[in-house]
Amino acid sequence: MPTPMEEYLFDLHGYTVIKGAIDLDHLRAMNDFLDALPPLEIDQWYGNIDVHTYGGIDGMNLQNIIEGGEVFERLIDHPAWIDLVRHYIGPHDRPFINEGFINIRGQGGYIGVHSGGHMPDSRNRTGRSQGEWCCCLLTLMVPLTDVDAGDGPTVIIPGSHKSDFPHPMQKASAGITHSPGEMIEGIMEVYLNAGDALLFNDCLCHGSAERKNPGERRMIIFRYLPSMYAHRFAYVPSEELLARLTPERRAIVQPITPRRPSTT
Repeated sequence: MPTPMEEYLFDLHGYTVIKGAIDLDHLRAMNDFLDALPPLEIDQWYGNIDVHTYGGIDGMNLQNIIEGGEVFERLIDHPAWIDLVRHYIGPHDRPFINEGFINIRGQGGYIGVHSGGHMPDSRNRTGRSQGEWCCCLLTLMVPLTDVDAGDGPTVIIPGSHKSDFPHPMQKASAGITHSPGEMIEGIMEVYLNAGDALLFNDCLCHGSAERKNPGERRMIIFRYLPSMYAHRFAYVPSEELLARLTPERRAIVQPITPRRPSTT
């Protein structure tokens, strides 16, 4: 559970960093999985993993990564962050994984800055209501390699989840800027060691700086929503995965058991 100061700062700034969330052996196992992958193309399926991109410049996403084996299943309810996720989702709902993937981004890649508290939709964007937490979209990011200056770090504008105004460089709709994050006034670059975790209210203005260094940026990204929401890309967990999961993990991956016609 967060301390009163940690809770205050999460409410004020909209994010927190969990140092050393994933141990070295776990990091090594996930990187070994990525190193062993064959060449993959966008829109290809690798088993139950969907090879996806949002727009090319932002890199390749291995969507539905929890289907990649036990080393990724552990992330569903990892003890370093799951209690914080439950706490900030609020006392009246359970967390649900809306999206879970690994982003692999090379030199020159970035994703534009988007989101913000100004967006009029059905979500409570500040994360608080009537004295309780009610974050409707939490994003968790864990780098598998160190992310420092020039490595394409995540960028945020602290406190922007509470702003009633769009950033002047944003579009009026969803607000994605088609510029690297370091070009956006007011932005803060978040530097992380491999295995650290960044948990933030997704209603913050966020994106990434351009990766200028050689090599790859490898980032785990999970989005947790209240369980009333469906999966972002309509993936259905395989029976093999469900059979392996603990009851606690299954309740996060599939909070409502599908209702199917009888086969008898």
